[in-house]
Amino acid sequence: MGLFWVIFLAILGGVGSVLTIVGFILNWRFALRKWLENRGLLKRRKETIYLNGLTKLLPREKTRILNEALRAREKYKHEEAITNFKILLGQASDDSERCALLNLIGVSQIESGAYKDAEQTFLEMIRIAEKAKIDEALAFAYGNIGLVYRALGELRKALEYHQRALEIDEQIGRLEGQANQLCNIGSVYLSQSEPEKALEFYERSLKIAERIGSLELQANQLSGIGLVYRALGNPHKALELFERSLKIAEQIGNPEIQANQLGNIGIVYRTLGEPEKALEYHQRALEIDEQIGSLQGQAGDLGNIGSVYLSQSEPEKALEFYESSLKIAERIGSLEVQANQLSGIGLVYHSLGKPQKALEHYERSLKLAEQIGNPEIQANQLNNMGIVYNHLGQLKKALDYYQSARKIFAKIGAKDKVADCDHNIARAKKAMGG
Repeated sequence: MGLFWVIFLAILGGVGSVLTIVGFILNWRFALRKWLENRGLLKRRKETIYLNGLTKLLPREKTRILNEALRAREKYKHEEAITNFKILLGQASDDSERCALLNLIGVSQIESGAYKDAEQTFLEMIRIAEKAKIDEALAFAYGNIGLVYRALGELRKALEYHQRALEIDEQIGRLEGQANQLCNIGSVYLSQSEPEKALEFYERSLKIAERIGSLELQANQLSGIGLVYRALGNPHKALELFERSLKIAEQIGNPEIQANQLGNIGIVYRTLGEPEKALEYHQRALEIDEQIGSLQGQAGDLGNIGSVYLSQSEPEKALEFYESSLKIAERIGSLEVQANQLSGIGLVYHSLGKPQKALEHYERSLKLAEQIGNPEIQANQLNNMGIVYNHLGQLKKALDYYQSARKIFAKIGAKDKVADCDHNIARAKKAMGG
């Protein structure tokens, strides 16, 4: 088995010296993980890739197809990657390999925004892993389908599956998995506007990360805690935590976390009314994402820069950056990012006094959100459309959209957004004489 992995990794460009070869023989899973990380397979979502099953990929032709799939995924060619993973799935020699390939398919579907497809993929992975009693694969499947349900706004289901994954990771003593599931649970509570509960889980995750000496995990958990404090209306505490995370990321040389934290810091400065500082940090994040070739990151950074210019009453500049972000999102096939940028463009046209153009972009965003099943974006667009109709004096239409938005926000547990809708509904009713 060890000799195969030396040959396999050598074929794919992962072996550089005799010492490296010895290291791969002694610890093939670490070697494989580093190889995958170096090629971008693991960099967009932490701890989502189940590796054990890939030990069965013996024939040279299978390694060639896997290599092509991974390279396609790195270049955001999700459909090509998924097609190749499915070819390998049809040639899988046992259930562990099937689970590994289903997991790769599911994660690729998540990144392309095909959440419903990903749900079915992970359900199949769960079925196989449960039947074959492959605990580690089952933990990954539970955790990843939890990510799917969170994106779909089914937060109770997300919580249930993250907790199942956590239970398995505790049973098999997998501390890294425990840290990640605790973090995922914290993220669900944060999405439910329960920051205190979220903080509890992020801090438990951080303790495990410190215990196992994982600086990368520590950086991620500090970032999560920073998001909690931002949600709690304590931007200065959030800033402190994002900066601590940034320092760790710089220490370990992780550019993706660096870019994420620079973006988070930029958002804080925007909320603090310091747009120049916000721009500085978003531009630094953009530079890093361009260097590492993260198109997803670049799209987010450009959108953030657009939001800063919009907050400075510079809608033309904002439009330029939103449209640049939208082009990248279309290129990588990210429907979720496209929906967000269309929303930003709608905000620009609304500020320019072009309500019909604003409505057009909100409606396009809404359709994409419905297509991928993202309720939060749907509700945001319904609320935005309500605001436009309110300004047009079409109060009955405005009220209908506000109420539709409120219903979705209430369903997903977004308490702050429900309160905003209640305010808008009350104003509309008052204007109608109700």
